[in-house]
Amino acid sequence: MPDGLPQRLTPPFEYSLAYLEPGRVLEYGDSQLIYPYKSVTKLFSAWAILVAVDRQLASLDDPIEVGNPPQEVTLRHLLAHASGLDFNSDELLAKPLTRRIYSNRGIEKAAAHVEEATGTGFEQWTEETVLAPLGLVETLIDGSPAYAGEGSIRDLVTFARELLDPTLISAPLAREATSVVFPGLRGITPGFGSYSDNTWGLGLEIKNQKARTWFPRAASARTFGHFGQSGSLLWVDPEDGRGLVFLGAQPFGKWHKDHWQALGDYFLHIF
Repeated sequence: MPDGLPQRLTPPFEYSLAYLEPGRVLEYGDSQLIYPYKSVTKLFSAWAILVAVDRQLASLDDPIEVGNPPQEVTLRHLLAHASGLDFNSDELLAKPLTRRIYSNRGIEKAAAHVEEATGTGFEQWTEETVLAPLGLVETLIDGSPAYAGEGSIRDLVTFARELLDPTLISAPLAREATSVVFPGLRGITPGFGSYSDNTWGLGLEIKNQKARTWFPRAASARTFGHFGQSGSLLWVDPEDGRGLVFLGAQPFGKWHKDHWQALGDYFLHIF
C-alpha cells in the first residue's frame, strides 16, 4: 500500500481508489468494499452489447423503434446518446443526430435489442460474456443496464485493463467504440454542463478537447470512461496505459466536481 493521498485530495468520506499503469496498481482506501456503480454500469453494458455485435448477433446499424410516436434509430445512435431520447423516459426531445442527449433510456433500449437478438436475458448475457470471462466476482448488475451495477475497486481495475487491452471484442471494434461517434453534436454531460461538441464513443465519454470536465488536464485527448451519480469513476488513457478508478460512500456532488480532475492530474504528474 503506498503512502496516503495529499490532504487536499483525500475524500472526507469512506472511499476506494486505484491508480493503474503498465505493470502496477496503487490502491488507496479499502479495496474490498462494495459500492454502487450507478452510471459506470454503462461501461459493462456497452461492452456486453459490443460482444453481441462482434459475434454478428447484432449490428450497430440495426434499426430500432423508440419513442411515441415511434422514430427509427440505430443501435449506434442509442449507444452514442444521439437518438434524441429523453434521460429517463420514452419522450423524444430531438431528432436523431441533432443533439447529444444523455439517456439512460437509450442504453436500456439498446440492451433490450441485444436481449432479443441473442435470445438471452441481458443480465445473463452480461454475466456470461463480460463478468465471468474477466473473473469479476464482486460485480453484480441486477436491474437497469444503465445504472444498476455494484462492485469493488478491484473489479473496476480488472475491467479498466480490459478497456485498455481488449480480449472480449476485436481490436477494430474496440477502436470504433472508443473513438468519437457523430462528432460536432452539442450536448450536456450531467454535472459538468454543456459542450458545443460533447464527444462520446459507444457507451462511454471521450475527453477530446474538453477542459471543464472530470477528465485530467494532463491526460490525452483519447482518454475515455464514465462516472456515476453514486460518486463512481473510471477513466483510462490508451496513449500510455494509465487510468484511475474511484468508488465512495458519498453521492456525486461538490467534492467530486471540485477534486476529480485534480486527483487525476496528481497521479499523472507524480508517477
